[in-house]
Amino acid sequence: MARTSWHPAFVQAIQQELEEYLDVLTFEAEYQLTTEPLRIDVLIIKKEKNVEIKKNIARIFKSYNIVEYKSPKDRVTIEDYHKTQCYSRLYAALHKADIHEMSVTVVATRHPRKLLRFLNNRYNVQHTQPGIYLIDGDTSPTQVLVSEELPEDDNLWLNFLRNDLSTVQLERLATSKEPRVPMDAYIYAIGEANIKAMEELHMRKKNGVILSEKLDAFFYEKIGAQAEARGEARGEARAVLTFLRARFKKIPNEVEKAILSMTDTIALESWATHAATCQSMDEFATALK
Repeated sequence: MARTSWHPAFVQAIQQELEEYLDVLTFEAEYQLTTEPLRIDVLIIKKEKNVEIKKNIARIFKSYNIVEYKSPKDRVTIEDYHKTQCYSRLYAALHKADIHEMSVTVVATRHPRKLLRFLNNRYNVQHTQPGIYLIDGDTSPTQVLVSEELPEDDNLWLNFLRNDLSTVQLERLATSKEPRVPMDAYIYAIGEANIKAMEELHMRKKNGVILSEKLDAFFYEKIGAQAEARGEARGEARAVLTFLRARFKKIPNEVEKAILSMTDTIALESWATHAATCQSMDEFATALK
């Protein structure tokens, strides 16, 4: 299964969350600090110093804002926190920026219990709003955002950047107002990560679910086609298993698992032919490697 591209999706999500301030903020994804592969996930620069950002997730923003993001599959560790603080200091040193004009944001999908316990023992941690934990006492203003805890009404795009969405949540996303920024990477990521809910919603689409035009195109021309391809692959996989059971009765668990996890229909067609012609189960299993 392809790895979901969460980071490009996050960049689009945080841009959309801050859509009111797109004219005064510059977003630089994977900003390279040095000639070595050392990159900030997102660097957000205020183009107008005196503009106050009132959005809940960005009230601590200064002139230069370092953002570290962890996907639903990753946990934010204590080491990640220290690394992000180092990024802010290194950026200030390399660009002669005032460290007091920098902020640090660490974004976790799930509640980082161990990290927050560590921070509580060393700093003053204030849980100011749902999903927002301010860290008072480090060098720069710092916050930990827990995206799944952010309110849906205020932070739809970050809250829904997950792999456990329901069809109701997908419908809400699909019928939300048109985003101001391109959201292709975002839609692909949640489509891949929530494929079962997507397939169910795709079927319900035929029963009259109405979507906004732009998201309708993303969900059903692209992700919908992907869902249909996965359905076709499952059919091919079942055909391979049928051939093997008819010929050899018992299929090893690892072979069955490999067949069911394959999504490439061309490979499955080849396996079906091999299943019908191979001389033994061992010969077929060897062909899978």
